[in-house]
Amino acid sequence: MKMFIQTEDVLRLQRVALGKEAADLILSGGTVLNVYTGELLQNYEILVSGERIAYVGPDQGFPISPETIRLDVSGQVVIPGLIDAHCHLDYWLGLREFVSFALPRGTTTVITETTEVANGVGIEGVRAFVTKLPTYPLRIFATAPVITFLCSLRTKKPAVSVAEMLEILEYPEILGLGEVYWSRVVGGALEEGLNTLVAKARALSKTVEGHGAGAKNGRLNAFVAYGVDSCHESISSEDVLARLRLGLATMIREGSIRRELETVVPELIKLDIDLRRAILVSDDVWPHHLVKYGHMDYIVNKAIASGLNPITAIQMATLNPAEHFHLDADLGGIAPGKFADLVVIPTIDKIDAQMVIMKGRVVAQQGRLEIDLPAEHYPAQFSQSLRLPTVAPEFFQIMATGISVRARIISMVTEIVNREVLLEMPLHHGLLQLREDILKIAVIDRFEGTGNKALGLIKGYGLRQGALAISASFDEGNVVVVGSNDLDMAIAINHLQELGGGMVYCCDGVVKAEVALPIYGGVSALAGPLVAERLEFLISTLQEMGCHFENPLLTLLTITFTAIPSLRLTIRGYWLSKENRIVELFV
Repeated sequence: MKMFIQTEDVLRLQRVALGKEAADLILSGGTVLNVYTGELLQNYEILVSGERIAYVGPDQGFPISPETIRLDVSGQVVIPGLIDAHCHLDYWLGLREFVSFALPRGTTTVITETTEVANGVGIEGVRAFVTKLPTYPLRIFATAPVITFLCSLRTKKPAVSVAEMLEILEYPEILGLGEVYWSRVVGGALEEGLNTLVAKARALSKTVEGHGAGAKNGRLNAFVAYGVDSCHESISSEDVLARLRLGLATMIREGSIRRELETVVPELIKLDIDLRRAILVSDDVWPHHLVKYGHMDYIVNKAIASGLNPITAIQMATLNPAEHFHLDADLGGIAPGKFADLVVIPTIDKIDAQMVIMKGRVVAQQGRLEIDLPAEHYPAQFSQSLRLPTVAPEFFQIMATGISVRARIISMVTEIVNREVLLEMPLHHGLLQLREDILKIAVIDRFEGTGNKALGLIKGYGLRQGALAISASFDEGNVVVVGSNDLDMAIAINHLQELGGGMVYCCDGVVKAEVALPIYGGVSALAGPLVAERLEFLISTLQEMGCHFENPLLTLLTITFTAIPSLRLTIRGYWLSKENRIVELFV
């Protein structure tokens, strides 16, 4: 997608390049990273006219005017603005808060999924979200919410229809279809409308993003043959190599959900292959990590620290993602006609943004914004997406006959991956009793006000006492609650409704920690540092109560995530991922 430029602006770029007209901005004396050739070009000038670059090269004695701003960047390196090619900005923080943290650190472009806003408010939510994107100085593009389209599991009407998805694909801010699960297009019946959406994306020259976790050999080939352009699920150098060999834009994650660099990069270096289609992404950076570590600057630095050539690492966060999303005519490099989205760093081997220039304007220096950001406003319906009944402890009772019952248990292996185990569970007066680190877990409809629920059992989570509830799980977006007793589970759910969404931990009938996310049940209205503080407190509280995982929230967020092994819980009941079918709690 080439961004529009007026003919007069093009002609002015030429006049500035030829020295016939003064530039608006000149960066002089620095070393310029050319991501096209991999060169470091010393003592170069960058001349900017309006929002775009007019000239890159040695000083030619260019004219200046009283309005020309000249910046001496001698002894420093100028690189293209960093691009996060896969993230989820519709969760945790408002866009204003995210921009305030990411832009001063050198992130100038982001491509985000829109699953959470689509789950929460449907097509109206996506329209409102996309309309906001151009109002921020950091460039934010998005992808159409395929996960919502495929996985929302509504009974009355879909969260987004085929017609609405086709409309979303037409928006200029939408660069393609969001991540498509390989299991939905390989070896089974395709969901109605998905072929239509892929064909539409192709017709519009937009991408089809892929989620190929675990796909290998024939299945991976079939996935690529379907028309998928990328995959962000590589967890080893072998995964990266397999995907690069098939022509996929292969994204390597380093964020709050998955951290692959330390594992993947050293082995990838040994392979000595071309990484021009490899891309560094966050997938998602949670508020406390964003505040503590940073964004794409941290990720590129981590790649360099893991042994990757600094120029290659920067290419993987600039030119490579720009080419993948067809943005390279305007973004991703430092060359005439490109947007002047630039970051000044001290040395090539460490991203430490001394200055950030966006659209030809200095927007941040020394990690501080020098511009005002627009206020954040959301339509009223954005705060009305949680439709839960008031529940009593009896809501979570599991009934059966006899003195015991054989039940399927979700046994946690990691905070995300689990396995199915079968255990005998005791009954007392017809009610199931918990035992041996086994908790109840429930998924509850939050969209249609039905009060529908699915109940399950989970082992290995570690929570000794109390209950944790969240308002928006992955994929289907429903409420999830896990607990050691029915009373705390009920209190947590009812308090969640009072907040309008978020995360609540309750113990002994008292709310001990919470993070309010009232905007479509997934985004806070508070300042980023406060959200980070409350999130860290919630996680540390859960760990003190026995949850031994680094991030115990991930277990609830991903329990409805049917694309990963092994036994998941959806609003329809237990789901066996490898067999793609619903199974009963009792065997």
